Amino acid sequence: MSRKETLMAGLVLVAALLAAGCSPPSHAMPEPLEPTVIVVRPQRGDIMRTLQLPGDLVGYYEAALHAKVTGYLQSISVDKGDWVKKGQVLALIQVPELHSNLARADAKLTIQHITYDRLRKVQQTDSRLVSQEDVDMALAKYQEAQASVHTLQTMVGYTRIVAPFDGVITGRFADPGALIRAGGGDFGVNETSGIISPGATEGAGGHRGGGGPILTLADIDRLRVYLYVPEETCPYIHRGLPAALSFDEYPNRKFKGVVARYASSLDLATRTMLTEIDIANPDHKLYPRMYAHVTLQLVRHRNVIRVPTAAVTTMGKTSYLYLVRGGRVTKTQVTTGLQNGRYTEITSTLPAHARIVATFSGALRNGEKVRTQMLNSNHAALAGARAS
Repeated sequence: MSRKETLMAGLVLVAALLAAGCSPPSHAMPEPLEPTVIVVRPQRGDIMRTLQLPGDLVGYYEAALHAKVTGYLQSISVDKGDWVKKGQVLALIQVPELHSNLARADAKLTIQHITYDRLRKVQQTDSRLVSQEDVDMALAKYQEAQASVHTLQTMVGYTRIVAPFDGVITGRFADPGALIRAGGGDFGVNETSGIISPGATEGAGGHRGGGGPILTLADIDRLRVYLYVPEETCPYIHRGLPAALSFDEYPNRKFKGVVARYASSLDLATRTMLTEIDIANPDHKLYPRMYAHVTLQLVRHRNVIRVPTAAVTTMGKTSYLYLVRGGRVTKTQVTTGLQNGRYTEITSTLPAHARIVATFSGALRNGEKVRTQMLNSNHAALAGARAS
């Protein structure tokens, strides 16, 4: 082939390639598929707002039994874990000088009584021999002697440590022969992990510093649970509010109680309000100082319209969800009520057979055409049961 022929063949090939590149495609590109969304129906049911807090157990009554008089511990008839009755004598304190003072006061009372009685009789017989003033002075001294005897008798009564209520002994801090000092000390938690006076920790010889309690006593037939409720939840707290309690020691057992009292004032440092729950403890399985997991049932709305919380979004103060109508999504404004994490209450009108996009997505456009897939009703019912 000559050089001219080769050049002509090349030009023809280039023209063919250019013609092929400029010609329209043999078929058009496929249109994008419509997005598929999961939809749910609105449900009717109960929705409840709860609050979980840690709680501390204490005895319904707790008392540290101190000595009112100073002396030596003569005897003590109880120890830790012993159950006692109200009025039972638990310990005796020996104060010899107190009994001597009482005997002296009794003798003085006798003398004052005799003196008053004689002067009164003489004055009644002949008022010229004894003046009324002398009789009145004798009466005053007699009454003073009576008061002194009564005071000492009361002090002698304090040598007996008596149970103020039925309960169990939770601490013993002295042994017979120990010097017991009158006092009442401040309460505090010490290394014995009990609420006792800082100077009353237990040792082999009894008190270390004196002035602390001899025994501590608690009524655990009923218990108080101390909670510290955050400021934003305080408006929901009222007497009779239901509470459910669980303990790590009893994982398969639930305890029920109600709010019995609350401080009606917040702690300035923590902005929390002390709230107390009473629970029965007839089998004495629970003890003071145990840790409780408490769930407060703050408020419950019955037979309301509810939708999955994921289906609702909030922009500013306005809430929205997507409804599917005629195969297209419609962004719809709604008003909401309670939320419990899984469900949100809808307080505005919502058609019973509405189809709601289960998860609100910013990728959807208002009016966009979509395909739908209904969420399994059994799954939804199970989720609703868990949420309630």
